Amino acid sequence: MSDPIQPSLQSQVSRAVLWNTLFVPLRMLAEIAATALKLTVLPIAAYGLLALISGASSAFGTWIDLGTTRALPKFIPETMKSHGPAGILRMLLTVFWAQAIILTAIAGGLIWQQSTYLGTLADKIQADTRIDVVSQTLLQELLGSQGWLFITIIILMLITGVAYDMLMAFLNSFFKQRAWNGISLLAGLLPQLLAVCAIILAQLSTNPLRWSVIGILVSVALAPAIAVAVAAWQVVVVWRGTNAPPVPTDAVAFRWIPAGFLRYTGVSYLMTMTDFVASKSFAVYLTSSITDAALLWAGASLVGMVLSYLYTPLVGITVPLFTRVRSGEGGTIQGAFGSIVRIQMFLLVPGGVALVLLAQAALRLLTPQYTDAVMIVYVLVPCLFIESLLTMAHNVLIVYEELRLVTIGRMLTLVVIPLGFLLSPLYGVVGLAIAYGSARLLAGLWATFWGWRRIGLQWPWQFMLRVCAASGVMAATLYACHLLMPVIGEGLPLSARLALLPGYALVTLGNALVFFVAFRIFGGLEQSDRGQLAQMKLPFKRFIMRVL
Repeated sequence: MSDPIQPSLQSQVSRAVLWNTLFVPLRMLAEIAATALKLTVLPIAAYGLLALISGASSAFGTWIDLGTTRALPKFIPETMKSHGPAGILRMLLTVFWAQAIILTAIAGGLIWQQSTYLGTLADKIQADTRIDVVSQTLLQELLGSQGWLFITIIILMLITGVAYDMLMAFLNSFFKQRAWNGISLLAGLLPQLLAVCAIILAQLSTNPLRWSVIGILVSVALAPAIAVAVAAWQVVVVWRGTNAPPVPTDAVAFRWIPAGFLRYTGVSYLMTMTDFVASKSFAVYLTSSITDAALLWAGASLVGMVLSYLYTPLVGITVPLFTRVRSGEGGTIQGAFGSIVRIQMFLLVPGGVALVLLAQAALRLLTPQYTDAVMIVYVLVPCLFIESLLTMAHNVLIVYEELRLVTIGRMLTLVVIPLGFLLSPLYGVVGLAIAYGSARLLAGLWATFWGWRRIGLQWPWQFMLRVCAASGVMAATLYACHLLMPVIGEGLPLSARLALLPGYALVTLGNALVFFVAFRIFGGLEQSDRGQLAQMKLPFKRFIMRVL
């Protein structure tokens, strides 16, 4: 009996983009609802404390990662082709034990230095004169009596993070976006739903603030454990259903890790570490008070949330795609690069423009106490959205193993440290946002320049001009609509603010249609993109083709 015909690379990528896109609305609605509830119900000091805990977990997770999250999507398909399933299993076991050793050391250090770490959190609460005495006292008591819980939650998050990243990297490597997005949706929904339940139940207790914080901490540890179990099950299903290619006779030598893996993960580790340094998780620890930490986290989270959903269609696709194109499975690197960048431009440019124009209204509607975070949004949108476009060249350089250029580019992000210390005293949390946003932008510019010089990657300038022109038309109509909308005054009750949401949603959708029409008038899609779109299995494909 002959083996079933494997789908082409273009078919796999098209299907992955489709499943990525279909899961966006569910994930977005769940995260918006839960985030709005947390920002509304929790005092700003409690939200700032949770932000610092998340920042610590992110820092330790970065150390444990060892660059493998970026490396595995490249080496899993290569190892399957050269050494078969046994080679993949050996590689994954090696990665797991290396990370387990570091995790054990970090967990031991956290337990040993528990009082020191909790003391730094207490100092930020005590130094903040903008929060009320009641919240200060309650949070100080919580750190004193339940400090062990904070440490335990961080350790549990690190354990589940190691397993989750490895399992999801495996699914990404084989373009299993339906499974990936289903698990990602579960991992995103569960913490939000559990946090909502915890906050609601906490209101029935005699100490709502205390039990809200504890409930949210428990939810962020429990939900990933469930997601890991589901991911492990899906990996087993994929593993059993994968048709392993015949292993070449010259590639059967026993190897725990493939050739070039250590060098690649070393550069990937540098990328991960510098990504962390130029992020909100690092910047939040440079703030001087718990309120500043909350404002920075809220503004950066809004930008990051919108950016992540706009980028969702391409999640887990670029590195495996570029790797397979380079290995000769189909297409050219310029064709793949151009298509990916054009998709990004089509999503990120109008999305960023809309976010800048609607940010203040969104914060006033959902979280009035965080309105001051709007300046952080104004700074981060151009920096992070443009940087996201520029990172495609960075991914190509990684796949082509231009590691010296990649290393220099990542080292450029370390400019965030002197910039942070220089700008923070002058501009507060906005200065920190400028520091880490500009550092990421600088690294992206470096990668794009050398992608052009070394590999010949061509930037789609004409397509970019069409998208920018259409976004400009949309910006004009959106700004005009914004002026006609009711003024959101201070002290407006929650019910009145929520009543305005449908109107803003309709305005947003209407202006999205304006963008599509303007984009079509200015020339629309490239001919090659139209051909690829016509071959994809999409809902409402005829309407989409007509509009674009």
